[in-house]
Amino acid sequence: AQAIGENGTQLTMRTKHAGGSAGEADVTQGLPRVEELLEARIPKIKAILSSVDGEIDVWEDGDNYVMQITPEKVEVKTLDELIDATSLRQELLIVPEPEGTYDIKQKSNSVILKFDKPFKDSTTYTFNFRKGINDLNERNEARNLKIVFSTGNNIDSLKIEGNVKSLFTNQPVLEANVAIYKVQDSLDLKKTKPNYFIKTDSSGNFKFENIKAGNYRIYAFTDKNSNLKYDSKTEAIAFNKDTLKLYKNISNINLSLYSANNEKPKNQKTLQRAEDFTVLYDKNIKSFDVKFDNPKDSIPYFGLGKELKFYNFPAKTDTLKVTIIARDSADNVLTHLQKIKFREPEKKKKATKEYQNFEIKPKIGEDVEQDLKYEISFNNPIKQFDLTKIKIKSDTIRIETIDSSNFAWNKYRTHLMLTKKITAVREVKIEFGKGTFINIKGDSSDKLTVLNPILKVENYGILEGRVEGGRDNKIIQLVDENYKVEAEQKSIDRFLFKNVKPGIYLIRTIIDKNGNGQWDFGNVEKNILPEAIFFSKEAIKIKSNFELRGLNIKLE
Repeated sequence: AQAIGENGTQLTMRTKHAGGSAGEADVTQGLPRVEELLEARIPKIKAILSSVDGEIDVWEDGDNYVMQITPEKVEVKTLDELIDATSLRQELLIVPEPEGTYDIKQKSNSVILKFDKPFKDSTTYTFNFRKGINDLNERNEARNLKIVFSTGNNIDSLKIEGNVKSLFTNQPVLEANVAIYKVQDSLDLKKTKPNYFIKTDSSGNFKFENIKAGNYRIYAFTDKNSNLKYDSKTEAIAFNKDTLKLYKNISNINLSLYSANNEKPKNQKTLQRAEDFTVLYDKNIKSFDVKFDNPKDSIPYFGLGKELKFYNFPAKTDTLKVTIIARDSADNVLTHLQKIKFREPEKKKKATKEYQNFEIKPKIGEDVEQDLKYEISFNNPIKQFDLTKIKIKSDTIRIETIDSSNFAWNKYRTHLMLTKKITAVREVKIEFGKGTFINIKGDSSDKLTVLNPILKVENYGILEGRVEGGRDNKIIQLVDENYKVEAEQKSIDRFLFKNVKPGIYLIRTIIDKNGNGQWDFGNVEKNILPEAIFFSKEAIKIKSNFELRGLNIKLE
């Protein structure tokens, strides 16, 4: 190496049998390998070679080979496969990042990386090619293609391993990006690439190797855009709040992925029409508070999800000014001044009336209890409501008496709750006459008949028990095989689910630390973990006319 005017570099290969190969398998394989070569058979495991330009001196050091070379060029070559490396520039991760720059040159079955500056002394480098090299014919990725070498006498050899699951399903997550960062004063996951990273397998497992001793923080995120930086708006995340002190191998690191957009809402754009004016936000909003600068300018509005819609009734021609306070589920607040200007109506356009549709739950045909509870939802605020046009009939003949006490509106008059104790034994029929509801645009509802059977207790089951694990408030949920919440109760430990449909269920328990009645996702930047979620170990089978009582769920 000295003869060509460069400082020599020692590369210590990881093991004698696999050092220098870009994979975990032993491609030498002893006598079976010799037979393959002599008989010209296709090898079961095709070698991927790493070569570095320069004079090479090799010697033995315990379980390792040490090679003294000049590493100005690294080459990855397959023996007999044509390759495509057009995306390698975007995919290749070199850790730690080398000084200077490098060029990529692709040949038919090899890729050459040429660096303009030498590697640092006594440093273990990992070349992780991710999805950067593909089989040209079949377009298969070279998965887990990695080259590890050291420019000193030793290769860093510490390991970290664990598992990543979804917090809300307890199922393993495939190809989650697990990232390790050296401890630093301020770590911005949105701007900083990790010092080490790896993808989880189909069981959610991950295993880091060749890690340098030191103190680290570990995170996992879904990395949808493959940029190795966390995007809180679109990507789920998990983290361990404690620093990993890596001076011996660490195992059993369990991480639970969840969505945690902890940024305050942003108003992205507005939609202007003659009939309404809509403000769009970048995330779902839990509540809107609206204050008109001039109370005389007040007009109806309705907020749901990412939209806040103002209605031009009565018609306004001037620009209105409102202060909007938008609050998300994490209580992040955006307060902003919004100017509202409705578009001029088209003079030649003839106004058309439309029916005001509505959704009702339970749906037609679903079983209901004698204590009726119907939820009726509208896509526009309702101006007029004529309850005399509603008739409730028990067993098709008995008409139930109703009055205003049986109905409750939300503040936008877009959601109506109907409750009534009835005498029906077989079925209940609700008839909504034409024009029962008229929205602020003047559109009226069409007639609708809803027929529901009365629930028969013998067709359902009962589930009763307790959750063992502390005196914190808990949200105890009964979830089906698709993790849909069938029922939930807020309690310290006891639960009783009646009228459970036959099926397979799990008990999911949310530890409601602050007692606000909802799950909170903490704060990644402030190192505050989300509220913990636990699942029953065994699936619970509920049958018709079946009671399962005395069930004890341990939070582990």
